[in-house]
Amino acid sequence: MTTQPAVRFFKDIRFWILFFFLIRMYGITFPPLEVGHNWRQTDGLMIARNFYEHNANILYPTVDVAGDKSGIVGCEFPLLNYIVYLISLVFGYDHWYGRIVVLLFSSLGVFFFHRLIRKYFGESVAFNAAIILLVSFWFSHSRKNIPDIFGVSLCMTGLYFVLAYLEEGKWHRVVLYFLLALAGCLAKVTAASVLSVLLIPFFNKDITLPRKALVAFVSVAILLGIYGWYFVWVPHLNAVHGFGEHFSMGTTFSEGAKSFFESLPKISKRFYDTAMKYSGFLAFLTGLFFLIRKKQWLPFVVFILPFLSFMVVLIKTGSSIIGDTYYILTVIPCMAFIAGYGLAQIENKKIVAALLVIIAVEGIADQIYDFRIRQPWKSVGELETIMDSISQRNDLIAINSEVNNPTLMYFAHRRGWTQNSDFFLHAENVNDIRSKGCKFIVIAKEQYGNVALTFPIVHESQYFKIYKLN
Repeated sequence: MTTQPAVRFFKDIRFWILFFFLIRMYGITFPPLEVGHNWRQTDGLMIARNFYEHNANILYPTVDVAGDKSGIVGCEFPLLNYIVYLISLVFGYDHWYGRIVVLLFSSLGVFFFHRLIRKYFGESVAFNAAIILLVSFWFSHSRKNIPDIFGVSLCMTGLYFVLAYLEEGKWHRVVLYFLLALAGCLAKVTAASVLSVLLIPFFNKDITLPRKALVAFVSVAILLGIYGWYFVWVPHLNAVHGFGEHFSMGTTFSEGAKSFFESLPKISKRFYDTAMKYSGFLAFLTGLFFLIRKKQWLPFVVFILPFLSFMVVLIKTGSSIIGDTYYILTVIPCMAFIAGYGLAQIENKKIVAALLVIIAVEGIADQIYDFRIRQPWKSVGELETIMDSISQRNDLIAINSEVNNPTLMYFAHRRGWTQNSDFFLHAENVNDIRSKGCKFIVIAKEQYGNVALTFPIVHESQYFKIYKLN
């Protein structure tokens, strides 16, 4: 009995990748003002806009929250930012280019994620895993202007090509691996954990030694590229341009481990709740159970290598994952693989389909809030227009916010200082920034609290109060 064309269509992962792509196109042009991690998006967009408006040298990323300094900072390699800049050369600058770039690359990443699993573990595991990945925490974050999913997707695509090279020996595939994996790791260093599964084929006696040697050589070259950017160039930019550490390199392993284990209950929630929600995590546990029960060690190793690699990086960051939930994005693919394996052990396909629907509904329902911009953040989109009515673009300003939080400054389209509200209550602080050229103080009343100062008020509304320094 042949499968009906309609059934085959719905079993094709390309349909679901396109389906979820189109869903996430809703509000793709919305400003990056979602409550979760708007600062992370505007930080990258600030760098992209400065490439477009000021200096296009990719080696010198620049932010607008460095006060009267140049703003050149050491940060993650600004590949995503530079792609936004290149698109802007053709169409003019707009913030939503970053969203569409990440969405395109994440869709490509899921496609190759599926192909990798299908090749080695079968269609059922691959389909389940890809669907779970699509509706996991990736669902909303794969349309955010942040490099995490972008980097991981590049690495998964590179992994597909290098494994194909090891089997077939076509040299152009190892070139693709080098370009894609290097780009992915530079864009997001934690994405390198995905490549740890490359240790497995090195124990395969059927793969020739020259092929293994070439892959090892290329992998070392990728590591050298990572080292050169993050451990040589980033510290150099920080030291020379004086902004300080903009990109966190974590802490010592002993301090990180102490912070990690002290916060373990909250950190563990990122795995059983944030990543794939409770139903997805239950499928993950089911997969682990079947792996151990059936002594299926290959899929277990495929999972444990990137998982442990991620945990090493996570411990280095301490408890950062509690607030910066995007850290968990890197490890979701290997968890989704195990969850997909678990569902594939269920013989009744109708039950499997029902469980996938439950995982999808719970995952998407938990993230649907991210597709709306609410007040008071919605008002931030008007800040540039307000500032243009009272000041020049090259005026330095100060904004009450979190220290070095770029969101309000990005939307003001100015440069200057972002400080917490208490900073502005001390006359010596205000005098200091005024002596350095600050001309206006912007108070975001709803987000960070109303601050009463003695300077002339040149604008006041429900959300903002702006003082002009004499």
